Amino acid sequence: MLNDITKSFYLSICRGLFEKDKLLYSFLNATSVLRRNGDIDIDEWNFFLRGSVTDYSAVEQKVDYLMEDDFRSLCGLEDSHVNFKNIVKSFEDTSDKVIWKSFMNSEEPQNF
Repeated sequence: MLNDITKSFYLSICRGLFEKDKLLYSFLNATSVLRRNGDIDIDEWNFFLRGSVTDYSAVEQKVDYLMEDDFRSLCGLEDSHVNFKNIVKSFEDTSDKVIWKSFMNSEEPQNF
């Protein structure tokens, strides 16, 4: 029943939105469902909304294919939640480097 109500609301609201706003509404709707189910916890959500408040300027950057700001954000992501533990090491690893570079340079990373 909850799925039917959610779908009904979604379709009704989308009819009244401009095309450019439908993707944002879909994203907000999906993340609300995921947060309610516990698939996205508060730490992950807060990092997404606000980024990291910690200063990572003292951390040595060993990832040559990331800009400095991106590397600092990656460090914050690693500290934000246990799911991202060792992601910086993965970016630094020579065998993973090929995969990460391909993913980051992809025109459609969601399909990677």
